[in-house]
Amino acid sequence: MVSQRRRTTTERSLGDWHPTAAHARAVILASVCGVAAVLGRRPDLLVIAAPLAVAAGWGHLARPRAAVTGRAALGDATLREGGVTTLVVHADPPVRQADGVVTLASTAWVERKPASGIARLDDDGVAVLGLRSLRWGRHRVGTLSLTLTSAWGAFRVGPTDLPDLDICALPLPSAFDTSAPTPHPRGIVGQNRSSHPGSGTEFNTIRRFHPGDRLRRIHWPVSLRTGDLHVTSTFSDEDAHVFLLVDAYSDLGPREGIDGRPTSLDVTVRAAGAISEHFLRANDRLSLRTVGAADVAPIGVGSGNHHLRRVLDTLASIAPATERRDEGEHAIRGVDPMALCLVLSPLIEPTMVALAHTLASRGLTVIVVDTFPEHLVANPANVHESLAWRIRLLSRAAQVHSLTSRGVPVVPWRGPGSLDHVLRDIARRASAPRMSRR
Repeated sequence: MVSQRRRTTTERSLGDWHPTAAHARAVILASVCGVAAVLGRRPDLLVIAAPLAVAAGWGHLARPRAAVTGRAALGDATLREGGVTTLVVHADPPVRQADGVVTLASTAWVERKPASGIARLDDDGVAVLGLRSLRWGRHRVGTLSLTLTSAWGAFRVGPTDLPDLDICALPLPSAFDTSAPTPHPRGIVGQNRSSHPGSGTEFNTIRRFHPGDRLRRIHWPVSLRTGDLHVTSTFSDEDAHVFLLVDAYSDLGPREGIDGRPTSLDVTVRAAGAISEHFLRANDRLSLRTVGAADVAPIGVGSGNHHLRRVLDTLASIAPATERRDEGEHAIRGVDPMALCLVLSPLIEPTMVALAHTLASRGLTVIVVDTFPEHLVANPANVHESLAWRIRLLSRAAQVHSLTSRGVPVVPWRGPGSLDHVLRDIARRASAPRMSRR
């Protein structure tokens, strides 16, 4: 679930100090050589045993007595896709004259720095490793092991595995911007021009002064020319409701992360994040629902930066194709009839096409954003796979045609300006005169 608690700090006792194999060998060899030197009257054996005895005795005298606890904490457990954070490991209390080694196992979509995943504890018992998220989602940091060795390698504690930590990599929104108006604004705090006059920023007309008009809106050139006070009127600024429907039925293409080519779900999630960030920062209201993924809670209508964080957290929790029985009827239930519905899908699953038809049949304004990755049909490394995808797109073309013939525009995702043309067309269509029934 989106509300699942993530582990960002961990600790575990490393246990008791135990003699190492090297210390045991030094003790045994020193003892055997010493006894043999005395019984056999071999001073040369005593010379050989002396360094071993000194090392064994020194190592035993320098044996740490305190129990050590290993602690680890993430510098930032939530970061953007491709972002970097730190993993700080402590040995408490710090052991003087002891060597400490931290080992971090490799895991999917988390890059270690250094690449070996090995770091040494400093004199204060602290080691720092760098982590970089390679793909959006919730990831487990690799198993972290901590080992301490006393002076002369005589005693050791560990290696002890600490409980795993979790990071959440939010999708890195694609560059997106639109200058086109959002249809059907009806709120009170947005930046979209309303169809009726009011207090706003966009010029409407110049009219005679009425009681209650603000003095700063007096248009002095017209007032002096006519002899009567005139004021400028504006259109009111209102917010709109944007409804996002995300297709999580499949994840098409090789998963290469932030540094490689995107999959269909990469394009979908990043586009949803970019659209959400654009409209929410414009003070519009937005809601989000997902189809085809289990344990993803729907996001109700909201606005502001806190709501944007909730949307990005929800997108990061998507696991594709984990709920194949979902027909999407619950996802489109109770949608605001004045909302702008954006369906983000590669249009491979017939269920998403059917949901777009259903929303359009209810009279809602629907735009389908095509998130199919183009590199799948132009892959020189695998000609047969590219041919198979081109054949599949031929059958998909019939589904796309059924949507466009119904008046539902299908727009490929291209980043900035992807929705400008279609939003302007919808705005002109909404303001055009309509024939009424009598």
